[in-house]
Amino acid sequence: MNLVVTALVKQVPKGDHSGRLDADGRLERAGAVAEMNPWCRRAVAQAVRLAGETGGRSTAITMGPAAAVDVLREALAWGVDDAVQLSDPALAGSDCLVTARALAATIRLLDDPPDLILVGNSSVDGSTGAVGAMLAELLGLPFTGPVLALEPADGRLRTTVQYDAGTESVTIDLPAVVAVAERSCDPAKAPADTWPSPDVVRQVTTADLAEGSWGLAASPTKVAQVHPAPLTRNPVIFRGHPQSQATRALAELTARGCFQQQSTPPRSGRQAAGEGSGAAPAPSEWTGLQVAAGQASRLPSTTPAPDGGAASRPLSTERRGAPRGEVVVLVGDGPVEGTRALLGAAAALAAEVGGVVTAVATEEGDREFARWGADSVVTLDGDEPRAVARALTGWLQGRGAWAVLGAALPWDREVLARLAVTSDAGLMSDLVSLSAKEGRLSGLKPSGGGTLAEIISRGTPQIATLRTGLLPLRTPRDDRPLEPQTLHVEPDTAIFRTERRTGSDGDALDRAEVVIGVGRGVPPEKYDELEPVRLLLNAELAATRKVTDQGWLPHGRQIGITGRSVAPRMYLAVGLSGNLNHLAGASRAGTVVAINTDPAAEIFAHCDVGLVADWQEVMPYLVDGLRSCVSG
Repeated sequence: MNLVVTALVKQVPKGDHSGRLDADGRLERAGAVAEMNPWCRRAVAQAVRLAGETGGRSTAITMGPAAAVDVLREALAWGVDDAVQLSDPALAGSDCLVTARALAATIRLLDDPPDLILVGNSSVDGSTGAVGAMLAELLGLPFTGPVLALEPADGRLRTTVQYDAGTESVTIDLPAVVAVAERSCDPAKAPADTWPSPDVVRQVTTADLAEGSWGLAASPTKVAQVHPAPLTRNPVIFRGHPQSQATRALAELTARGCFQQQSTPPRSGRQAAGEGSGAAPAPSEWTGLQVAAGQASRLPSTTPAPDGGAASRPLSTERRGAPRGEVVVLVGDGPVEGTRALLGAAAALAAEVGGVVTAVATEEGDREFARWGADSVVTLDGDEPRAVARALTGWLQGRGAWAVLGAALPWDREVLARLAVTSDAGLMSDLVSLSAKEGRLSGLKPSGGGTLAEIISRGTPQIATLRTGLLPLRTPRDDRPLEPQTLHVEPDTAIFRTERRTGSDGDALDRAEVVIGVGRGVPPEKYDELEPVRLLLNAELAATRKVTDQGWLPHGRQIGITGRSVAPRMYLAVGLSGNLNHLAGASRAGTVVAINTDPAAEIFAHCDVGLVADWQEVMPYLVDGLRSCVSG
């Protein structure tokens, strides 16, 4: 089989970016040093490999300003046969839906329709994870990902799909769209002096595409404004002999109450992809679910507790005025706590807009929908994402749903990305909070420079995925039976799932009381030296993206904008520099403790307690002191 493979690549800022908006309300990128998105490097490498092994041909496509031609030049240097750049000022400000439409129209210009379209699973500047599934819906193709391995066989593609809690073997018909995981292969990196001239890249503008609407004006979602992240920490930094530092740091942590006994909610659920990150303001008045006792610290300090207490009264079923619409919550088989937190957030929103909550759920997973916020439930009798999106599209017609929400997990992301296409509503991806503003949905997500971007939607319904790891788990109301309803979902014969293998219990991070985050300063052969402190604190182990990229810890243990988010009462950062993309995933921790030998490390500007020391030297003293702190 001679595969025709197309890789979609994106130019992104190198390192962190400002997160500021320009005069036209678009994220400001002028003057930033740029490079190929890390995930796209894997897509390029796999495209070149597959085309070469099958005697086929590979093409790289990018959409962006003139300077973005550099990512195509690098792809060509790596071995891609052809390159196409879609560049036009009319495209500026396009959201993920309009971007997917433009890319689909560009693909249709190719002389040979591709058998396989490869995309990066995410991007370091936006982390929407939606364009691939949207593109598949626009082209009428199956989709899978993120894949660790992919091999063609008899007109199909055999893949290994990566989840946080394991992997799954998936075979998919060709042609198809596939998202490539970061650990799928070595990245395509070619020295700049090997790049060919920009003249060899085919240039395309919107005049070459089928008629359509482009840019910010045509986008159903946009960045309304960017909020600077509040400085909530006043670091106390210790220097000197490791034993002295450990003693003084433990005294500081004891004074902060970090070693008081806390209860941890039960955990369950089998599949969870990257959970979210960032701080999130909640509605100022809850008429729905209350915040659970022991979880109130996970709310922002600017949010008052209802009636003066975190769990002061049972859930009220009252709604303000006549229902104006419903909030639909898509429920897959992700972590139970995430589902319950998402239902609680939906109940609070419904109370704000005078609506109701309908849970649309697969047959697996948590069934206590009424207790956690649902007013009705619809059970799906199938769970293939493409087929579910089609069923939801028909079911939603005429319902007047105000919003459709899901978790930032692979299944939810694909379903809602496809639904965003069929409903022409767009998608607000990977939000960390939601609120109702003047009758419309508004959400926050981490942006560059430690900022929070406020995303708004003018679509109907308003569709969003949320990183549920930071949503508060609220006190449930009394349970009541909900009338069973079923929504039929047709099978999808283009995709076949076989063996699912369970790996690391990354789901345990979601509600962990203490998390130990490790960077590349802690080599994997030294992880055993962290075990005594982990056991004393009953902590979960987490890592930076670079650690999981090298395979030192499972992907499910990654914290940050492109990984999970956590809100423990204490986060112990060991041997990590403090990249803001990582710290966004731990920004809601009660207390951040940092250990690093470099006094200028960024982590010391974002911690509460810092030890300027070699972690191997200071850790034995911390363990000795913790034994008395924890037992006392």
